[in-house]
Amino acid sequence: PDPPFGSGRNSPTMVYLAMVAKGDVVIYEAKLPGPSTTKNPPENQLQFIVHQALDSLDQKIKSNSHMYLKEVDRFNNMPVSAFVTAGHVKFLLLYHAGTLEDGAIKQFFTELYKNYVKVCMNPFYLKNTPISSAIFADRIYMLARNYFLR
Repeated sequence: PDPPFGSGRNSPTMVYLAMVAKGDVVIYEAKLPGPSTTKNPPENQLQFIVHQALDSLDQKIKSNSHMYLKEVDRFNNMPVSAFVTAGHVKFLLLYHAGTLEDGAIKQFFTELYKNYVKVCMNPFYLKNTPISSAIFADRIYMLARNYFLR
């Protein structure tokens, strides 16, 4: 299997996922299959955009009790949608505007959360450390294909 952040699979790529634990520690990141576009920013810019969105997300968390927070920030024509777990781990999804439906994003986050809980239940996983499981990466990749390439 490909490394979690690799884009070595042969499908169009332009959905970027970051999972951020307390202290803004990135525990998982991946470029996922999604509707392809020709204006994809470089990988280091993707990380910067998502990191910048954390400030907006923190403000939105204070005024909202929902787990799925929809769009929390935007860079050019690229929104960042967010989901916050009960343990305050933040899931951030960066994509091109108009390419993904809100319902698909919410379902993806819900399934991602279920998979994250399974990782947390593993007695060998240390909380707030990077997730390096190839099985987890494959499941997330398949979720993205199911929800974003309909």
